[in-house]
Amino acid sequence: MGISYRQNEYLYSYAKDNPPELKMHMHYYYEFLYFKAGDASYLVENNIYSAESGDIFVTRPQELHTIAFHSDKQYERDFIQISKDFISEFPVLFETIDSNEPGNGNRIPKKIAANYNLYEYFDNVKRYIINRLPESDAMIKAYTIQFLVKLNSISDADMNINMQKKNCIDDIIEYLTYNISSDITLDFLANKFFVNKYHMCHTFKKRTGLTIKEFINIRKITKAKNLLCNGTDIMSLCYECGFNDYSTFYKTFKKLTGTSPKSFINGN
Repeated sequence: MGISYRQNEYLYSYAKDNPPELKMHMHYYYEFLYFKAGDASYLVENNIYSAESGDIFVTRPQELHTIAFHSDKQYERDFIQISKDFISEFPVLFETIDSNEPGNGNRIPKKIAANYNLYEYFDNVKRYIINRLPESDAMIKAYTIQFLVKLNSISDADMNINMQKKNCIDDIIEYLTYNISSDITLDFLANKFFVNKYHMCHTFKKRTGLTIKEFINIRKITKAKNLLCNGTDIMSLCYECGFNDYSTFYKTFKKLTGTSPKSFINGN
Protein backbone atom coordinates (compact mmCIF):
# COMPACT_ATOMS: atom_id res chain seq x y z
CA MET A 1 0.00 0.00 0.00
CA GLY A 2 1.55 3.30 -1.00
CA ILE A 3 1.18 6.82 -2.34
CA SER A 4 3.91 8.70 -4.16
CA TYR A 5 4.05 12.04 -5.95
CA ARG A 6 7.11 13.78 -7.38
CA GLN A 7 7.66 17.31 -8.64
CA ASN A 8 10.96 18.86 -9.71
CA GLU A 9 11.82 20.14 -6.23
CA TYR A 10 9.93 17.85 -3.85
CA LEU A 11 8.79 14.26 -3.42
CA TYR A 12 6.06 12.98 -1.11
CA SER A 13 5.72 9.28 -0.30
CA TYR A 14 3.57 7.15 2.00
CA ALA A 15 4.02 3.40 2.40
CA LYS A 16 2.69 0.60 4.60
CA ASP A 17 4.24 -2.75 3.79
CA ASN A 18 6.72 -5.41 4.82
CA PRO A 19 10.18 -4.10 5.76
CA PRO A 20 12.20 -3.38 2.61
CA GLU A 21 15.89 -4.16 2.16
CA LEU A 22 17.71 -0.85 2.41
CA LYS A 23 21.41 -0.04 2.08
CA MET A 24 23.40 2.94 3.30
CA HIS A 25 22.88 5.78 0.85
CA MET A 26 22.91 9.55 0.59
CA HIS A 27 21.20 12.16 -1.55
CA TYR A 28 21.42 15.87 -2.32
CA TYR A 29 18.16 16.98 -0.73
CA TYR A 30 16.56 17.13 2.72
CA GLU A 31 14.40 14.25 3.89
CA PHE A 32 11.80 14.37 6.67
CA LEU A 33 10.54 10.90 7.62
CA TYR A 34 7.57 10.34 9.93
CA PHE A 35 8.08 6.84 11.39
CA LYS A 36 4.60 5.41 12.08
CA ALA A 37 5.23 1.71 12.71
CA GLY A 38 7.93 -0.93 12.56
CA ASP A 39 10.71 -2.62 14.51
CA ALA A 40 13.81 -0.73 13.44
CA SER A 41 16.78 1.50 14.12
CA TYR A 42 17.66 4.56 12.06
CA LEU A 43 21.35 4.86 11.14
CA VAL A 44 22.88 8.20 10.16
CA GLU A 45 26.64 8.35 9.57
CA ASN A 46 28.13 6.84 12.77
CA ASN A 47 25.04 7.19 14.97
CA ILE A 48 22.28 4.66 15.63
CA TYR A 49 18.89 5.93 16.76
CA SER A 50 16.13 3.83 18.25
CA ALA A 51 13.04 4.30 16.06
CA GLU A 52 9.72 4.56 17.87
CA SER A 53 6.28 5.07 16.41
CA GLY A 54 5.77 8.83 16.18
CA ASP A 55 9.43 9.79 15.80
CA ILE A 56 10.44 12.10 12.96
CA PHE A 57 13.86 11.75 11.35
CA VAL A 58 15.66 14.54 9.52
CA THR A 59 18.51 13.78 7.12
CA ARG A 60 20.49 16.49 5.39
CA PRO A 61 22.14 16.47 1.96
CA GLN A 62 25.16 14.12 1.74
CA GLU A 63 24.45 12.34 5.06
CA LEU A 64 24.87 8.57 4.82
CA HIS A 65 21.80 6.87 6.28
CA THR A 66 19.57 3.80 6.25
CA ILE A 67 17.02 1.92 8.33
CA ALA A 68 17.88 -1.42 9.95
CA PHE A 69 14.85 -3.67 10.54
CA HIS A 70 14.94 -6.15 13.42
CA SER A 71 11.83 -8.24 12.63
CA ASP A 72 9.11 -8.76 10.02
CA LYS A 73 6.76 -6.32 11.77
CA GLN A 74 4.96 -4.17 9.20
CA TYR A 75 6.69 -0.89 8.35
CA GLU A 76 4.69 2.32 7.89
CA ARG A 77 6.00 5.80 7.19
CA ASP A 78 5.42 9.14 5.51
CA PHE A 79 8.26 11.20 4.10
CA ILE A 80 8.85 14.28 2.05
CA GLN A 81 12.09 15.20 0.31
CA ILE A 82 12.81 18.77 -0.71
CA SER A 83 15.65 20.73 -2.25
CA LYS A 84 16.65 24.18 -1.08
CA ASP A 85 15.43 25.47 -4.42
CA PHE A 86 11.88 24.59 -3.41
CA ILE A 87 11.90 27.54 -1.02
CA SER A 88 14.97 29.38 -2.26
CA GLU A 89 13.59 32.72 -1.07
CA PHE A 90 13.93 31.59 2.58
CA PRO A 91 17.44 30.06 2.95
CA VAL A 92 17.50 31.06 6.63
CA LEU A 93 15.01 28.27 7.36
CA PHE A 94 17.73 25.65 6.77
CA GLU A 95 20.36 27.24 9.03
CA THR A 96 19.27 25.45 12.23
CA ILE A 97 19.05 22.08 10.48
CA ASP A 98 22.46 22.56 8.86
CA SER A 99 24.10 23.69 12.11
CA ASN A 100 24.44 20.10 13.39
CA GLU A 101 27.44 17.95 12.56
CA PRO A 102 26.72 15.05 10.17
CA GLY A 103 24.93 12.27 12.04
CA ASN A 104 23.80 14.52 14.92
CA GLY A 105 20.37 15.93 15.75
CA ASN A 106 18.56 13.68 13.27
CA ARG A 107 15.85 12.32 15.57
CA ILE A 108 12.87 14.30 16.81
CA PRO A 109 11.32 12.11 19.55
CA LYS A 110 7.59 11.43 19.34
CA LYS A 111 6.87 13.46 22.47
CA ILE A 112 8.50 16.55 20.97
CA ALA A 113 6.89 15.96 17.57
CA ALA A 114 3.48 15.78 19.25
CA ASN A 115 4.10 18.85 21.42
CA TYR A 116 5.01 20.90 18.35
CA ASN A 117 2.16 19.36 16.32
CA LEU A 118 4.52 18.34 13.52
CA TYR A 119 2.24 15.54 12.32
CA GLU A 120 -0.26 18.12 11.03
CA TYR A 121 2.24 19.08 8.33
CA PHE A 122 2.42 15.55 6.91
CA ASP A 123 -1.37 15.17 7.04
CA ASN A 124 -1.94 18.42 5.15
CA VAL A 125 0.64 17.60 2.47
CA LYS A 126 -0.90 14.16 2.03
CA ARG A 127 -4.35 15.71 1.61
CA TYR A 128 -3.16 17.96 -1.22
CA ILE A 129 -1.30 15.07 -2.85
CA ILE A 130 -4.35 12.78 -2.86
CA ASN A 131 -6.74 15.53 -3.96
CA ARG A 132 -4.74 17.39 -6.59
CA LEU A 133 -5.97 20.94 -7.07
CA PRO A 134 -4.55 23.88 -9.05
CA GLU A 135 -3.28 25.33 -5.77
CA SER A 136 -1.78 22.05 -4.45
CA ASP A 137 1.89 22.92 -5.11
CA ALA A 138 1.48 26.36 -3.57
CA MET A 139 -0.16 24.91 -0.46
CA ILE A 140 2.51 22.20 -0.12
CA LYS A 141 5.16 24.92 -0.33
CA ALA A 142 3.35 26.92 2.34
CA TYR A 143 3.17 23.90 4.66
CA THR A 144 6.86 23.21 4.03
CA ILE A 145 7.72 26.71 5.20
CA GLN A 146 5.51 26.34 8.28
CA PHE A 147 7.10 22.99 9.10
CA LEU A 148 10.64 24.39 8.89
CA VAL A 149 9.64 27.36 11.05
CA LYS A 150 8.41 24.90 13.70
CA LEU A 151 11.64 22.90 13.48
CA ASN A 152 13.62 26.08 14.05
CA SER A 153 11.58 26.81 17.19
CA ILE A 154 12.50 23.49 18.85
CA SER A 155 15.08 24.00 21.56
CA ASP A 156 18.53 22.42 21.48
CA ALA A 157 17.66 20.41 24.59
CA ASP A 158 14.67 18.87 22.84
CA MET A 159 16.80 17.92 19.83
CA ASN A 160 19.46 16.05 21.80
CA ILE A 161 20.48 12.65 20.48
CA ASN A 162 18.63 9.75 22.08
CA MET A 163 20.39 6.57 21.05
CA GLN A 164 20.04 2.99 22.22
CA LYS A 165 22.46 1.93 24.92
CA LYS A 166 22.07 -1.72 25.93
CA ASN A 167 25.16 -3.91 25.84
CA CYS A 168 28.82 -4.30 24.93
CA ILE A 169 27.98 -3.91 21.23
CA ASP A 170 27.40 -0.25 21.97
CA ASP A 171 30.91 -0.06 23.45
CA ILE A 172 32.28 -1.58 20.26
CA ILE A 173 30.31 0.92 18.16
CA GLU A 174 31.67 3.77 20.25
CA TYR A 175 35.22 2.47 19.95
CA LEU A 176 34.96 2.11 16.16
CA THR A 177 33.48 5.60 15.91
CA TYR A 178 36.60 7.16 17.41
CA ASN A 179 39.27 4.76 16.18
CA ILE A 180 40.09 4.29 12.50
CA SER A 181 42.88 1.93 11.54
CA SER A 182 43.55 -0.69 8.90
CA ASP A 183 44.87 -2.89 11.75
CA ILE A 184 41.46 -3.38 13.44
CA THR A 185 40.33 -6.99 13.00
CA LEU A 186 37.48 -9.10 14.39
CA ASP A 187 39.95 -10.99 16.59
CA PHE A 188 41.30 -7.69 17.95
CA LEU A 189 37.80 -6.47 18.85
CA ALA A 190 36.78 -9.78 20.41
CA ASN A 191 39.88 -9.78 22.62
CA LYS A 192 39.58 -6.13 23.55
CA PHE A 193 35.94 -6.41 24.64
CA PHE A 194 36.15 -9.95 26.06
CA VAL A 195 33.43 -11.36 23.83
CA ASN A 196 33.14 -14.40 21.57
CA LYS A 197 33.94 -13.35 18.00
CA TYR A 198 31.03 -15.16 16.39
CA HIS A 199 28.55 -13.97 19.00
CA MET A 200 29.92 -10.43 18.53
CA CYS A 201 29.42 -10.53 14.75
CA HIS A 202 25.90 -11.97 15.02
CA THR A 203 24.80 -9.49 17.70
CA PHE A 204 26.36 -6.52 15.90
CA LYS A 205 24.51 -7.42 12.69
CA LYS A 206 21.22 -7.87 14.54
CA ARG A 207 21.67 -4.60 16.43
CA THR A 208 22.68 -2.40 13.50
CA GLY A 209 21.72 -4.20 10.30
CA LEU A 210 25.38 -3.94 9.26
CA THR A 211 28.42 -6.16 9.51
CA ILE A 212 31.34 -4.82 11.54
CA LYS A 213 33.33 -4.36 8.33
CA GLU A 214 30.50 -2.35 6.78
CA PHE A 215 30.30 -0.12 9.85
CA ILE A 216 34.07 0.43 9.84
CA ASN A 217 33.92 1.43 6.16
CA ILE A 218 31.06 3.85 6.88
CA ARG A 219 33.14 5.41 9.65
CA LYS A 220 36.11 5.78 7.29
CA ILE A 221 34.03 7.35 4.53
CA THR A 222 32.35 9.70 6.99
CA LYS A 223 35.77 10.99 7.95
CA ALA A 224 36.77 11.20 4.29
CA LYS A 225 33.70 13.31 3.51
CA ASN A 226 34.58 15.73 6.31
CA LEU A 227 38.18 16.00 5.12
CA LEU A 228 37.09 16.59 1.53
CA CYS A 229 34.76 19.38 2.65
CA ASN A 230 37.69 20.95 4.50
CA GLY A 231 39.87 20.94 1.38
CA THR A 232 42.14 17.94 2.10
CA ASP A 233 43.85 16.55 -1.01
CA ILE A 234 41.96 13.54 -2.38
CA MET A 235 45.03 11.42 -3.08
CA SER A 236 46.49 11.77 0.41
CA LEU A 237 43.44 11.48 2.67
CA CYS A 238 42.87 7.76 2.03
CA TYR A 239 45.72 6.85 4.41
CA GLU A 240 44.43 9.23 7.07
CA CYS A 241 41.06 7.45 6.81
CA GLY A 242 42.51 3.98 7.43
CA PHE A 243 42.83 2.68 3.85
CA ASN A 244 46.01 1.02 2.62
CA ASP A 245 45.70 2.32 -0.94
CA TYR A 246 43.76 4.84 -3.02
CA SER A 247 42.06 2.22 -5.19
CA THR A 248 40.33 0.58 -2.22
CA PHE A 249 39.38 3.99 -0.86
CA TYR A 250 37.89 5.07 -4.20
CA LYS A 251 35.83 1.88 -4.62
CA THR A 252 34.51 2.06 -1.05
CA PHE A 253 33.65 5.75 -1.36
CA LYS A 254 31.82 5.20 -4.65
CA LYS A 255 29.93 2.18 -3.27
CA LEU A 256 28.66 3.99 -0.18
CA THR A 257 27.97 7.45 -1.57
CA GLY A 258 27.05 6.62 -5.15
CA THR A 259 29.55 9.17 -6.42
CA SER A 260 33.29 9.67 -6.78
CA PRO A 261 35.29 11.79 -4.29
CA LYS A 262 35.78 14.49 -6.94
CA SER A 263 32.07 14.59 -7.83
CA PHE A 264 31.24 14.72 -4.12
CA ILE A 265 33.30 17.86 -3.71
CA ASN A 266 31.57 19.44 -6.70
CA GLY A 267 28.14 18.40 -5.44
CA ASN A 268 27.34 16.29 -8.51
